[in-house]
Amino acid sequence: MQRTFNERSHLYLTGYRGSGKSTVARLLAHRLRRRLVDLDEAIESAAGMTIAEIFTNETETGFRIRETELLEQLSQTPAQLISLGGGAILRERNRRVIRRTGFCVWLDAAPDLIADRLSGDSTTRDRRPSLTGRPVLQEIRDVMAQREPLYRETADLRIDTSGLSTEAVADRIIAAVVPKNG
Repeated sequence: MQRTFNERSHLYLTGYRGSGKSTVARLLAHRLRRRLVDLDEAIESAAGMTIAEIFTNETETGFRIRETELLEQLSQTPAQLISLGGGAILRERNRRVIRRTGFCVWLDAAPDLIADRLSGDSTTRDRRPSLTGRPVLQEIRDVMAQREPLYRETADLRIDTSGLSTEAVADRIIAAVVPKNG
């Protein structure tokens, strides 16, 4: 059952890295006048390490524990826009929190476009670990295929960002969540 958005709901953005979450989130937060929390950045800030360093020092399991704890804390705060890491939907516990406390938008894009976006982002290599050790495009295809049912299960709205400007994506989200006047 699709949930509806209201002023007390968190607005969650989910999707694979490179789908446009961070860029769209900044614009949406401004336009909706909501506080923005990038979950990955908040984890890094709290840990004093990059995600890659957390994966090295604590493994992916340690990172996922941190992610769940912080998501649960954030879910208890007044409504805000929360940009999730691409893997936040992997844990059932996280999916329940998201469904219970907000409206979730899944930003999607073609794997080749995501690969292009990631190759143009110099911070990706330093901050984000490879998840499979495979070539980039193959990793994107494999991981997206694995996560797609979980994104589908969690999201109230899916937007394919391929070929859309940041403004057009934000417009579609706002049209879905802001009540029409008149």
